[in-house]
Amino acid sequence: MTRKTWISAIAVGLLGLTLSERALADEVRPDQITIFTSVAGSSWYGIGAGMADIFAQNGVPSNAELGAGLSNVANVAARKGELGLTMSPAVTVAALGRDPFKQPVTNVAVIAALSESLMHIMVNGDEDIETVADLQGRPFVTQPAGSITAVMFEEVLKAHSLEPEDLRLSKGSLTVQQDELKDRRADGIVSVASFPSSWIGELASTMPIRVLAISDTALGKIQESMPTVGRASMPVNTYKGQNEPVSTVTAKMVIVAAANMPDGHAYWITRSLVENLDKLRTLHASYADLTPEEMASVPGGGLHPGAEEYYREIGALN
Repeated sequence: MTRKTWISAIAVGLLGLTLSERALADEVRPDQITIFTSVAGSSWYGIGAGMADIFAQNGVPSNAELGAGLSNVANVAARKGELGLTMSPAVTVAALGRDPFKQPVTNVAVIAALSESLMHIMVNGDEDIETVADLQGRPFVTQPAGSITAVMFEEVLKAHSLEPEDLRLSKGSLTVQQDELKDRRADGIVSVASFPSSWIGELASTMPIRVLAISDTALGKIQESMPTVGRASMPVNTYKGQNEPVSTVTAKMVIVAAANMPDGHAYWITRSLVENLDKLRTLHASYADLTPEEMASVPGGGLHPGAEEYYREIGALN
């Protein structure tokens, strides 16, 4: 290499370094990130706090705020915060303007899909209840109005030609549900929960329970109005006394943002999560095997263009 060529190579290298440094300095990123989660002490709050740490360590001040699955959708759509944790069916409920939304909420897009939760319809194993249709006239406890569980359960009832009024239906917290079932004041309860769920395992160890299946026919009806639900099967012996696989519906936990969030901000957020996937996987046991491909797989679609650009760039989306 001649001296002139060598000097040119050094100049090109320095120019590349300068451009790289400038690109980092000029990188489009949010000024701050607020993440709406759930109640204090919940797994969602811990997940949000962990994500906030990831963003902060990458240069953007971030914090986790209290919230709830459906209100988080409304809050990000109104740009009260940058991100919210919710379940995939909430996006459909918001877009349709169904209860508890007063009108359609469409300024919502998905940054990433995370773990999958399964609908557990649990009944007293001593009762003669084999199908969802058998719940007619039975005392049953669903979760509070507006919760993802309550909304999805109403869709399940409709798919079996039932209305909430056809059951002796009451509503309550997870603690109330368990107490009512254990004390035999209710014949069944329902929860869209992580899989397998430790509290359901504990419940099954204290009393006989049966987890009701949802047929393919019923699933088809549910997906007509709620395309963001999926399908899964609980393997045999997931819970004590469960002697056969149980087919049910699923909802993915997703991170949502405003659809009109700048593409560059959504890109940066997505990239920060994927490039810190090892840390993200430590935030919840169900994330242990999470991959970029799974993060990009959103039931019913709806990825933010900025997030989609990043996933395509790394080959997580075709």
